[in-house]
Amino acid sequence: MTGPNLIQLYLSEIGLQWLLPRSYLVKRYGVRPHAAYGRDVIEIETPRPFVKGLLWPLSAQVSPQFSPNEPATEFAGVSYVSDNAAENLRSNVDQLQPFLGEGTALRTSNSLGHRWVYGAASVELHVWPPEMQQGPTLNPAYEKEPRLRAGCWIGITTGFRPWPSETEIAQLMAFEPVARICEEWLGAASSFPRSGLQYELEFTRLPDAAFGHRSGWIGCSSDRTAFIFYGRELYFVPMEAVIQLQVVRVLPAKGPGGSYLRVQCRCDYADQQTKTITICSASGADDLDELGATVSRAIAKPLVLLPLVYDC
Repeated sequence: MTGPNLIQLYLSEIGLQWLLPRSYLVKRYGVRPHAAYGRDVIEIETPRPFVKGLLWPLSAQVSPQFSPNEPATEFAGVSYVSDNAAENLRSNVDQLQPFLGEGTALRTSNSLGHRWVYGAASVELHVWPPEMQQGPTLNPAYEKEPRLRAGCWIGITTGFRPWPSETEIAQLMAFEPVARICEEWLGAASSFPRSGLQYELEFTRLPDAAFGHRSGWIGCSSDRTAFIFYGRELYFVPMEAVIQLQVVRVLPAKGPGGSYLRVQCRCDYADQQTKTITICSASGADDLDELGATVSRAIAKPLVLLPLVYDC
């Protein structure tokens, strides 16, 4: 992508606090159960609405798995202007296209939608018209708020990644490669941004163009103070936070099986003691044993080959 990120510019223009840490958002806006869905969220009032007809302010999910020191990267909402689901979708598309461009229309067997993607940022709209459903939709939230049946769901991924610090840039430039990740072990490249990255956000970094030649490598800084791996994302883990490497080994059964090389890390906040981040995955249950052993020896951290389980 070249040029400005139109999604991020639009979020800033409407006054959404998408760059401030979660701890600030909690202090400023509080945490409350969602009026329809019941889960805890941070509802963020903006000076200007993302679109007209929002049933509630845009909200971010709350979980102890998300670092309070990092921004929320995913926001959601529902808009409603009429009982016609397609009209609710069309209203939002008409409002957003002058700012975000044409985008891409989406359609499945039971839904209509629209998507815009700029780099790691995305906006998605979805509606589920009653006439496209195969049977009755049993959703407790619809009993609390009937307008949800025709409402337009809005999902926003900001694409934020932490900038590397000066120290981290120096460590990245002193990167010592340990092992190459096979292309097929990186997983299929997605045509739209990954969801769920909030869980491991504190260990990701915005890639630097000067480091692009290290994509697909696992390694560490020359002083052994940082464990670095660069697959579909650039990950940077202080070596003192690395507890161990793990290989999850799954034999085929109902599912195809496979294996996952993961690193278990200590967290830097009280609500979550450790996290486990996937480095890469393979189709065979034993495919990653040798890679795990190579990396373990190089960074002097234990490797645990987890017991074989069936993909049931």
